[in-house]
Amino acid sequence: MNKVHVIVNPLSARGKTRKRWETLKEVIRHHFKEYKYIFTEKPRQATEMAREFLKEGFDLIIGVGGDGTLNEITNGFFREDSHRAINEDASLGIVPSGTGSDFIKFLRIPREFDRSVALIKNSGTRKLDVGRVTFNDPGQGSTRRYFINVADFGLGAEVINNISAIPAEKRNAFFYYKGLLSTIRTYKSKKVKIVVDDSEEIEGSYLIGAVANGRMFGGGMIIAPQAEPDDGCFDFVLIEEMKRFEVIRNSILLFNGKILNHPKVTQRRAKKIKVYSDEEVKIETDGETGVCLPAEFEIIEKGVNFRI
Repeated sequence: MNKVHVIVNPLSARGKTRKRWETLKEVIRHHFKEYKYIFTEKPRQATEMAREFLKEGFDLIIGVGGDGTLNEITNGFFREDSHRAINEDASLGIVPSGTGSDFIKFLRIPREFDRSVALIKNSGTRKLDVGRVTFNDPGQGSTRRYFINVADFGLGAEVINNISAIPAEKRNAFFYYKGLLSTIRTYKSKKVKIVVDDSEEIEGSYLIGAVANGRMFGGGMIIAPQAEPDDGCFDFVLIEEMKRFEVIRNSILLFNGKILNHPKVTQRRAKKIKVYSDEEVKIETDGETGVCLPAEFEIIEKGVNFRI
């Protein structure tokens, strides 16, 4: 029997999760006779909660929300002072109740509450890789952040930064794409220097650099169609400089999974990626912003036990 704690993001799904909770609570009780739950009240609080619950001996943490909730809880599985897991035997489950939920869709987790909770209850664990990005945080020095789906620098991060002020209740499945169309009006590709696995060096102007553990980001855009979350490597996708009309014309390739066919797109498999720039280049990790280059991305193989 697991000691279970549920972390609920009531603002996910444009605030609908709070209204759904009374129904979901009974569904969870049907599958788990004993469990505790708590609502988050502010950004990144789920990280603090998950870390504390794991230290208290809970060995199954269930998130209710979208990819943002999943990201925060994943960060909570690791100690603050090292990259080690708090409890290597603990597991993570997710009950989908978000807007975009790209990683959740990729894993084919059912959105129906009873099916998703039953999946957590009855399935074994699958050890998934986790990405770790190390960057310099002004005032705090070298800082780590973890991601389970996709991190990227350049245009994608700029879009996330621009749409972050949009209230949750006004977001829908297409709000990222609308933000993309707005951002590319003035965005210019950034000159970067990249070191892949401490060997290959790359320099040039790039629109996007995606460090992918999962396949999708941005509300259904398939940025890394060959990525697997447990193969021990990132799929590192680079998109060279494009004009605005090129981005719009080729955006269909991001939705039909054929982006790697474009001559300005390359992919590498890597365990470690270092990226530098003399320009200000933003980074986002699973939709979380506030970070800029330089940064180092590393894969943590089999980092989290996922109930699927």
